[in-house]
Amino acid sequence: MNRYKKNVLALIAGVLLTLAGGLAYAGGDHGRPAVDRVHGALSVMVLGSAGPQIMAGTGRASAGYLVFTDGKPRVLMDLGGGTFERIAKSGAHIHSVSDILISHLHIDHSSELPAVIKGLYFDGRIQGSPVTQPLQIWGPDNARHLAHFKPLSDYLAQLFGSGGLFAYMKSFVDNGRLGHFGYQAHDLNSDFHNASIRTLVDRNGLVIKAIAVDHFDTPAVAYRIEYKGHSIVYTGDTHSTTDNLERLARGADLLIYDTSILDNAPPPPSAFAKRHTTPTRLGQVAAAADPRELVLSHLTPVSLPNIHSIEHIVRNQGYAGKISEAQDLKVYNVADDDE
Repeated sequence: MNRYKKNVLALIAGVLLTLAGGLAYAGGDHGRPAVDRVHGALSVMVLGSAGPQIMAGTGRASAGYLVFTDGKPRVLMDLGGGTFERIAKSGAHIHSVSDILISHLHIDHSSELPAVIKGLYFDGRIQGSPVTQPLQIWGPDNARHLAHFKPLSDYLAQLFGSGGLFAYMKSFVDNGRLGHFGYQAHDLNSDFHNASIRTLVDRNGLVIKAIAVDHFDTPAVAYRIEYKGHSIVYTGDTHSTTDNLERLARGADLLIYDTSILDNAPPPPSAFAKRHTTPTRLGQVAAAADPRELVLSHLTPVSLPNIHSIEHIVRNQGYAGKISEAQDLKVYNVADDDE
């Protein structure tokens, strides 16, 4: 094959890869702003469907989700790398968000928290609705005293406290007419042994619940959001060694599950394998909890190329509901059976 033909084939391949990434990035909806697809009582928009690895050409950010009630942004769940840009791309105005739920303090789940919070205040000012109520920020404590981790409240103090990295935020926001900067940190029990489901929020019809989950050497929690008879469960990252997720997710409309590994890749004794859920175990939990739809998210270079075999394994464990692959800016309207 001559050089000209090789260059043409390379160009075609590059275009196809870019188009494939663009479809995933836009949720396959031909460029419509993602917020235009939000409707009904309870919805969730995928801001980031990948893990920590950069998967070039796929258009995927790290973990993040935006929850809407009656079409209005209310809750952010995790804010990994790329989620700030996804929010901007989505067309959503997030100054109405009241609660931020952090599953754990790994970089691919929390790194854009400062940027998104600052952006939220600017959004309120631009929309003529400055933020004046403190943000409610939820995340794990360090009940098992694991190395390298602090409770959420300590993490936030190191960001926004008087001696923190971004201590300027208070004077910048308060004196800049962007609203009153404030937050309330809530440390959640991260001991997953004999853990119970805790109700965190019961406000204006919005109910948020949480339970500790096993993420090996990292404090972690999973969340359930309920509104007007509908529900969304988000696992964060977990090895799923207990029945905690099964109990949290029973009868949910939507279960967003950590789908990072295969049954034998990486090898089960490895630390990465101990932090995540195999397809077989994922299927067992889904079959027991029986959500209406299972969303495979937190995808990696290990799991993404094998997504169809993962679905097959999940089916073999007895799960009979709908299965879908998360894509950035895809919207799930959980009250709508057609979405």
